Amino acid sequence: MTDRNKQDQNIQSQANTLFSMLSAKFEWVGKIPTMQLPAKYAAILVGIIVIIFAWKIIAVSKVESDMAKKLENERVLITQQAREYADLQYMKEEERFGQILSWAVRGELIRHNLDQIDQYLSEIVKMKDTERVVLIDDEGQLLVSTDKRLEETKGTELFPKEILNLQKVTVKSDVDGKKILVVPVMGLNKKIATVVVSYKLSKL
Repeated sequence: MTDRNKQDQNIQSQANTLFSMLSAKFEWVGKIPTMQLPAKYAAILVGIIVIIFAWKIIAVSKVESDMAKKLENERVLITQQAREYADLQYMKEEERFGQILSWAVRGELIRHNLDQIDQYLSEIVKMKDTERVVLIDDEGQLLVSTDKRLEETKGTELFPKEILNLQKVTVKSDVDGKKILVVPVMGLNKKIATVVVSYKLSKL
């Protein structure tokens, strides 16, 4: 019986609180107890008021929920667009870098100065997330590699012909689990070699 009494007291307390809130908002509600109306009519009236009040709370909650979902969808869309824009800008910077590298390597390759090319590639491999840089001639022979374990390996064993035959600076996002920058080195009339920079893929 004690628990039942506590429940009744809680219900009565909640009802009194709700009635006080309604009385503060609507002056006529506060006059209901002094009216000479039958008890059942007064109860019906209070019930209608409670239903209207509850409906208003539900309606407001729904509007807030819809707005929150809309804002979240817009945030996701803006984030996606920002990433796509950043990726595009990154690709452009990589292509510019590849073009400059191509010119530098071509000058040294024409002079058969592989030691200088080795120094260039050794500096590049120190860049963040760069794993390996190789120079492969147009016949598929590996000329320079920052990974000395590959010195006896043929270039065609490292990359397929469709990669080595590319005629313009290209970024490939996933080649054997690596991102690569393919840099064709052009001579006066034809491609004479290819530089391939391999990067570690960023963990998501």
